[in-house]
Amino acid sequence: MTKQPNTPQQERKLRFMEAGILFTVILGLIVVVGVRLGSHGQPTPEPVAVLAIEPEPAPAAVVAEPEPIVVSEPEPVVAPAPVVVTYAMAEQAYLDRDYAGAARLFDRYTSEHPQNAWGFYMLGLASWKAGDAALADESLAQALVLAPDHVKSMINRGRVLMDLGRLDEAEASLAQAIDREPANADARRVMSRIRHAQGRADDAIAGYRAVLELDADDTWALNNLGLVLIEQDRCADALPPLAKAAGLAPGTACIENNLGVALERTGHYGAAAEAYARALDADAAYGKAETSRARVMALVESPDTEPVDLVALAASFDQPLAVAAVPDSTAVAVVDEQ
Repeated sequence: MTKQPNTPQQERKLRFMEAGILFTVILGLIVVVGVRLGSHGQPTPEPVAVLAIEPEPAPAAVVAEPEPIVVSEPEPVVAPAPVVVTYAMAEQAYLDRDYAGAARLFDRYTSEHPQNAWGFYMLGLASWKAGDAALADESLAQALVLAPDHVKSMINRGRVLMDLGRLDEAEASLAQAIDREPANADARRVMSRIRHAQGRADDAIAGYRAVLELDADDTWALNNLGLVLIEQDRCADALPPLAKAAGLAPGTACIENNLGVALERTGHYGAAAEAYARALDADAAYGKAETSRARVMALVESPDTEPVDLVALAASFDQPLAVAAVPDSTAVAVVDEQ
């Protein structure tokens, strides 16, 4: 196939197209060269860093230093403050019949109140009832040094001296008391006990009668009088005062025992057994009453014995008693006194 030659018009179009392509190529080259030339004149920018928070380092293990050993002085031992003993505190122990405790408290009280006569008086009573007659005597003597006219101290010191067997000193103490208070029934009753302990039965009976003239219902004067009469083998005379004492203080072991002795010796065995039983009801450990009751239970009362009326016997006591001294060493009755 034969190629046809281009017309002039076609030749011009072809040349314009070639020139346009050439221009485009040249322009592209210029741009590329310029860009490269520009990159050589400017510093290469730093890459953008990605910010990150640096983690805190893990804490190192803390090794605590050992605490220093401190050798401290020991705390002083502080003794508790001593209890202040009051008179009321010690007296309450006495009223509660804690005589040993009361004696300890009054001993402390008197050491802190050495001029208080009443403190020594109560120390004397508490010590006596706690069984310490020697301390009782010493305390009552000190009470009398502080209060020479204190009659109660004289009376009770006489009781303590009697227990100590110092009868002459006891008599002197009671004589002082009676000299100061002639109508003091307690002083006369204790003096009569001293007369009885000295073996002066007639004086003791007269003394108890004098007490009963001052106080017809003095229970311990009635009981002690009955005891002296029993010892004189005057048991019929002993019944009225003992019956009256038992009526005034029913259930008192020693009084019931003494009444039982008088009833037994007058042949009233049944009534005597009842009296001994009442003594045991009052004090189950009262050995004399227990022995006497066992004995009298084996006795047979005479059918001729008239029943005894204790109330009538007590009422009959206003009759005066004759004084006679017929000692009887076999009496088993006892004397007691508050």
